[in-house]
Amino acid sequence: MSAPRTRVDRADDVGRAVADVVTALAAAAGLDRGRAYRLRLAADEITTNTMTHGYRGAGGPVEITCGVEPDAAWVRITDAAPAFDPRGHVTRVDGPPREGGYGIHLVLTGVDEFGYEWAGGRNHYTLRVRRVRVEEGGTDGGSADRDTPRPDGARGH
Repeated sequence: MSAPRTRVDRADDVGRAVADVVTALAAAAGLDRGRAYRLRLAADEITTNTMTHGYRGAGGPVEITCGVEPDAAWVRITDAAPAFDPRGHVTRVDGPPREGGYGIHLVLTGVDEFGYEWAGGRNHYTLRVRRVRVEEGGTDGGSADRDTPRPDGARGH
């Protein structure tokens, strides 16, 4: 898969753009549902935070690029909002419940590799998930039909 580029300028359009890009990427990379979901969630959190906090709801350019490598699928998100490295803003999840702030935690724990760079006056976020093939001893990420017989004869998971 070549690295197509999608550009979004409005907050109302970013969720659909992320869904479309990650759905196409997951199909091209053969990602199981679990990995595709985590990648989509991470990309959605980054782009939503950019539109909401970086651009303060006014909208602004967000570019989404993706690609498939032999061992991984990746999504790169680039924006012109003020510099923001989410690795320095992780919300503690073991304390008392609070509203908001968990999106960064989902981003950083949901993908296999997270990269951030501030270059050329732009934020560059890279989200990578490994491609695991069932025939190589991996699992399907729990996406099997719940009526599928298990090796012990029981059904489901």
